[in-house]
Amino acid sequence: MSRNETAREAGLKPLVSPGDFTGLPGLCHLAAAGETPMLASQAAVFSDFMYDKAMGMAGRERIYAKVSRTADSLAALLGCQAVDLGFPQNVAQAMNMVARTIDLPDGNVVLPQWEYPSVLYPWVTGTNLEVRLVVSPDHLMDARRFRDTVDPRTRALAVSLVSYYTGELIDLAEYREIADSCGALLIVDVSQALGVANFDISLTDFAFACGYKWALGTHGAGIAYCNAARQPNWQPKESGWTSAEWVDADVRDTSVTPVRDGRRFELGNPAALCVQILGTGVDYLRAAGIDSVERHVRALTDVLWAELHALGMRMLTPSDAHRRLGIVAFAVEDEAHWRRGLEAREVLAWTGDKRVRISPHLYNGMADVRQALDAVEAVRNAESKGEQP
Repeated sequence: MSRNETAREAGLKPLVSPGDFTGLPGLCHLAAAGETPMLASQAAVFSDFMYDKAMGMAGRERIYAKVSRTADSLAALLGCQAVDLGFPQNVAQAMNMVARTIDLPDGNVVLPQWEYPSVLYPWVTGTNLEVRLVVSPDHLMDARRFRDTVDPRTRALAVSLVSYYTGELIDLAEYREIADSCGALLIVDVSQALGVANFDISLTDFAFACGYKWALGTHGAGIAYCNAARQPNWQPKESGWTSAEWVDADVRDTSVTPVRDGRRFELGNPAALCVQILGTGVDYLRAAGIDSVERHVRALTDVLWAELHALGMRMLTPSDAHRRLGIVAFAVEDEAHWRRGLEAREVLAWTGDKRVRISPHLYNGMADVRQALDAVEAVRNAESKGEQP
């Protein structure tokens, strides 16, 4: 056993077979927070879609029946109602739609300074709200700072459940309380949690996610949740043929009757093929058991954090295991050096924002973690000597 490896760690095998994923066997893929490999079984979704698309109206009906089944599977995973879910193209589109409905005079929105651009920018470019950024020297969430920043004019609190930058996991109930204290909406990006953790989505007013990371989908199928209990009357300013009740051409006029379900986020046909692919990924995660996935990933990231810290890496991810999920990140000066070095040692991680981000999923085991740790040590040593990685 290498370093401080215990018998329990040595027994941490992948939760599922890597052979279920295209291109994965033999690859040390630790980049789930950026992209996940596709399931080999998803190839059949392409061929089935091609057949359905050729079959006229009956084929169209089959295509959208499968879209509905994806919503049903997601609702089962999230513990919500399928009618509260829609499929925009991405998080940014959904965030823009909500932001533009609460652009009220003399209002403000509160976000962390290091929030992902898809969450931050819609408030800057699409509203006249004052954008208040909460600053923290270690880029970690501090609920007290948010309590001190909100006021009666705060219209929304927009945060990520798990930070793309540090991997920090917030306490949703705590931020729900802060939003309620000033009558604000709680809008949450759950992209880095959906598919790797259980969480109470009902604490949010709106929750958005991309589908191509932990959820095992692909680009083009975003996920949008509107909490009907908290926001029963919300409607976007944008509209299209799928987000309004159909009116036949011979009697159509300028009146518009918006739909009252998740289709509010779909101004036209959703990306049906991408949504179907997402559905098979969600089905796979549910079969594995989301609680089992979370336990497995936590066990791997606990070892990663401890060993990287022992190596002297400048950790961005919190030391408290309860405050992190899925992602272990450390700061670097030369991103390109680290990417070259890790890939030369056949380790796929993610670089950017002057950091390295390592994120295992259900298809990883302790052998992948050990390979990554050895690679990090080698790249760091090469860097300290001024050598090529």
